[in-house]
Amino acid sequence: MRFRDVWAVGLAGWILLAPSIDCARRGLQRETPLSEWERGDHFSSRESCESYRATVLDAEKSDSEKIYVQRYSYSICVQDDDPRLKEPNP
Repeated sequence: MRFRDVWAVGLAGWILLAPSIDCARRGLQRETPLSEWERGDHFSSRESCESYRATVLDAEKSDSEKIYVQRYSYSICVQDDDPRLKEPNP
């Protein structure tokens, strides 16, 4: 691996993604491509993203709306350059 490649990997950040909520059906759109999931905060490391995800999930458990607990239980942390985040070609 060249130095330039190592440097580029070091710049990659992490994004918390959560499935969108379908208000009409009162459910989650888990089957949609990741490019259509809602993007949350941006993090410098996977560990900080996962820590934030756990904190949000714990906070949402006290909410009466179970849909948000489900949403964050399906949320994931991905690198911001993950190819699955690109819009699919028509």
